[in-house]
Amino acid sequence: MKKLFLVLILISSVFAGLFAAESGSTNKDGWSSISYENIPVLKVMESRDGYVVIYQKNKVGVGSTVIPKSWARGTPENPKKLKLRKLSPGLIKPFMTIIKKEGSFHRVYLTLPMDKKDAVWGSVKEIKEGLDKENLDDVTL
Repeated sequence: MKKLFLVLILISSVFAGLFAAESGSTNKDGWSSISYENIPVLKVMESRDGYVVIYQKNKVGVGSTVIPKSWARGTPENPKKLKLRKLSPGLIKPFMTIIKKEGSFHRVYLTLPMDKKDAVWGSVKEIKEGLDKENLDDVTL
């Protein structure tokens, strides 16, 4: 009886491993199709319609991009493209994570202190352009 039970467990674990290997987000070579890049954030200027993010470029120079607030709202047809994450006080500086799926923009995470009194936060009266874009291809490092 014990041998039969052990054989059944062994067979079920082999099949479970086979089914688990077939699912997932990998391409033909076994590599994941999702990649990400963490970028240090120096300043986030908030307006009524979006955020102007000033970021550090490979430790030399700065760049800026506009992220519409509408990206934070999602529907089943149009999933969220923006997520704000709370940065706990400590040694970690604010950063932006750009996630790409199969080489094209998928989502952006802004990891920031949520206290608007923090030095990383600022405000801008109006953002004139960039609120209608669909991706963050303008971010250059």
